[in-house]
Amino acid sequence: MKGVPKPGDESSLPMRMGAALIGGVKGLGLSKPLLRLVFRQLLFGRSRQRAFAGYVATEHDVFVATFGKSGTNWMMQIAQQIAHRGEAEFDHIHDVVAWPDAPGGMGLSLSNPSPREQSPTGLRVIKTHLESDLLPYGEKSVYLTIVRDPKEVLVSSYCFLGGILGVLGHVGIDDWFDLFVAPRGMAVAWARHTAGFWRWRERPNALVLDFSEVMTERRRCIERVATVMGVDLSDDQLARVVERSSFVYMKAHASQFDPPPTPLSKGGERPQMIRRGKSGASDELLSRAQQAAVDRVCQAELARLGSDFPYAERF
Repeated sequence: MKGVPKPGDESSLPMRMGAALIGGVKGLGLSKPLLRLVFRQLLFGRSRQRAFAGYVATEHDVFVATFGKSGTNWMMQIAQQIAHRGEAEFDHIHDVVAWPDAPGGMGLSLSNPSPREQSPTGLRVIKTHLESDLLPYGEKSVYLTIVRDPKEVLVSSYCFLGGILGVLGHVGIDDWFDLFVAPRGMAVAWARHTAGFWRWRERPNALVLDFSEVMTERRRCIERVATVMGVDLSDDQLARVVERSSFVYMKAHASQFDPPPTPLSKGGERPQMIRRGKSGASDELLSRAQQAAVDRVCQAELARLGSDFPYAERF
């Protein structure tokens, strides 16, 4: 995988150092406090404001701007296939899609012209988990996001990030829940991300989709994405995009989307990027009381932000 750091690469030195630190912290039983610090840096750290510093959005840019564990790879695949009229080929998605706010700076540089030059439509996809107010905005650029039930985000993030950090044997779902609903936790960050892009929903260059909608009405959603991107697809091209963005296809090509192996993930803990492809199953790990608590925190933060996102109706 060209765009993804590999164990043994010089670029993976910070991760190896982090592995030693986390290993020592886990041995002392301090995984939860460490995760709290990690979350705060990832979700609210100042470095996030520098990800797109000096970059001017162009007519070639398609920003896949999703909150973590909310169908990011799904939307990247859809946008990348549309940009290539159903013929996009790559060893790994990060070989062709820039991710400026990636931890550790993995992936393509925004200044690399190859994704645009190799695209038959002249469009290139950019991945980001940042809120709308941290992105460079251009009226001719495209902004795509998927909103997922935060309770499902909690479960998915536990299985994925817990595996990436190698803490599943040290931090249980109850601990993860506590971190998720904390004052500067993922629930608050989810609400801020959702509120920002919900304000953009009427803009002609932005599209806000529901996670369950993408699953149940994938073809119609792909048609909407293509329209916003300004790409006319033939029936055969559309069929290829639909097929290549299916759960079955992406699961069969999981190596093109999976995270790289890290010194932190151990054996059976190593997570899969394409795990279940389902919605409405947060009770897989959460109690009803925990689900209700997530709802309360997210709704309270949306209200504080003055957002009219229809949370109760959707989730």
